[in-house]
Amino acid sequence: MKRTLLGTSFLATLLLSASFYAGKQPALANAAPAAGSEVDLGGGFTLLRLAVPADGRIGDILRKNALISSGFEVIDRRSIPAALIKANDFDQKGWQDIGAQAVILADEVGGQFKFRLFDMGAGGKPVLSRGYAANDPLKAANRFMNDVIEHYTKIPGVFGSRIAFVRTNRTPTVTKNVFTVEMNGESPASITNNRSLNISPSIGPGGQVLFTSYAKRNPDLWMSSGGSLSRISTQRGLNLGGVMSPDGSSIALTLSKDGNSEIYLIDTGGTIKARLTNNAAIDGSPTWSPGANQLAFVSSRSGGPQVFRMGSNGAGATRLTKQGSYNQTPDWNPGQGARANLVAYAGRDNSNRYDIFSIDVGSGKLARLTQNPGRNLDPSWSPDGRMIAFQSTVGGIVVANDKGNNQQVIAKAGTTPDWGPRSE
Repeated sequence: MKRTLLGTSFLATLLLSASFYAGKQPALANAAPAAGSEVDLGGGFTLLRLAVPADGRIGDILRKNALISSGFEVIDRRSIPAALIKANDFDQKGWQDIGAQAVILADEVGGQFKFRLFDMGAGGKPVLSRGYAANDPLKAANRFMNDVIEHYTKIPGVFGSRIAFVRTNRTPTVTKNVFTVEMNGESPASITNNRSLNISPSIGPGGQVLFTSYAKRNPDLWMSSGGSLSRISTQRGLNLGGVMSPDGSSIALTLSKDGNSEIYLIDTGGTIKARLTNNAAIDGSPTWSPGANQLAFVSSRSGGPQVFRMGSNGAGATRLTKQGSYNQTPDWNPGQGARANLVAYAGRDNSNRYDIFSIDVGSGKLARLTQNPGRNLDPSWSPDGRMIAFQSTVGGIVVANDKGNNQQVIAKAGTTPDWGPRSE
């Protein structure tokens, strides 16, 4: 069956590049737009129309995941004829008649969820069939959607991965606690639950959650691993913004023990391995490159905060962001190929509005990822680099494709998201 701008190869392009949403690129004056400027985020592309007739929790999660994936237009289940929903066999013509171009069927049989993906261009037989234990509908739906994405793109999806964030409670006094949630907003969990300030979470390669806490009166670096909490770095002053290297052997963080904010490396026991910056300016917010041979960070050494990069031994610091007077919170894309050159950050424009940008560390090319109401802050790439999370002051924690489109709120009233590794 011939399709216009559709089909397996086209969907692979959509899911891999997210370019199907991209419209005109916004102006990059000062690395942030003038107030009131408009950006077309439409494009002229069509998503693959997917039907998921399953009801209950398994159907809800499959539809949500398909929507978040950025590759599908999910057909409203209420518009699907009852005969198709109740049919024992796959009715290809019936699905085609309602405009479906792909269908996911889910059945619970013998203690398993049986999933089948049908593609109208491939005939009446499933192009993908899987079975997973029925005792965990969330895990089963996540795994199958990852398989669907791999079917179309050759790269598995990242459903099941978790995002750490901070939530503030102002009653009776201001407290901040760290939480995690799956990338689709499911299965929230608390990492801290105290009356202190717990901030700047990051997730390590083994799922460890690092954060800074004032629980012992000093802003110390803590780690949650396997359900237990431990203090990692207790230097006098700031122990802030700890991020674990891709191999888990080192933690980059900001220490102010000598009176100025500088970036150090410590091991997972808190022993200082190296001092990476030595500048009268304020240095902080380190983020690792995928190969762990470089770090991006924020420094005020050029005046206002700008994004720099340096070797993982502290050598060769150079400025990355050269437009705009206030650029902060960088996150290095952990993906492969050209994605591994991208560093996302939040930039402020002349109207005091923040949006998310990315810069190619090789070419210096800028791309604007958001132009939304409110402030958009603290970007964090997904483990495959094909999606991005950020904080919106009008929405909460938002996930989007790598162009900043198909934005979906997954947690309300959250701040400073950090996207962890793939789930096991």
